[in-house]
Amino acid sequence: MHTVTIKSIDKEQIQRAVAAYATRLRQQHPEIERIIWFGSWVTGLPSPGSDVDLCLILTASDKAPRDRISAYLPFGFPVGVDLVVYTRAEFERLQKISPGWYAAIISGVEI
Repeated sequence: MHTVTIKSIDKEQIQRAVAAYATRLRQQHPEIERIIWFGSWVTGLPSPGSDVDLCLILTASDKAPRDRISAYLPFGFPVGVDLVVYTRAEFERLQKISPGWYAAIISGVEI
């Protein structure tokens, strides 16, 4: 016999978790200038399994973009987190080199 488990989505729990995570990030990482929450939790209807999409914008970094992410990932978060981390200069360039991706990010909310 096969069963299907459907998990309900508690939007308030996710909002509290994101706010607490953003607070911790700002306390532990003064290089973070902006945190933007975008994606289905903000602009659409999240479904079971939807992750939280966050963009961190740093003053500067000497690490490659892919090497930065691990320093900022949360532990024990109630859903998956898709994290992108840009320096201020990289984020400004993103508007020209990937306008659709830039628009998706800025369609979110700054937290």
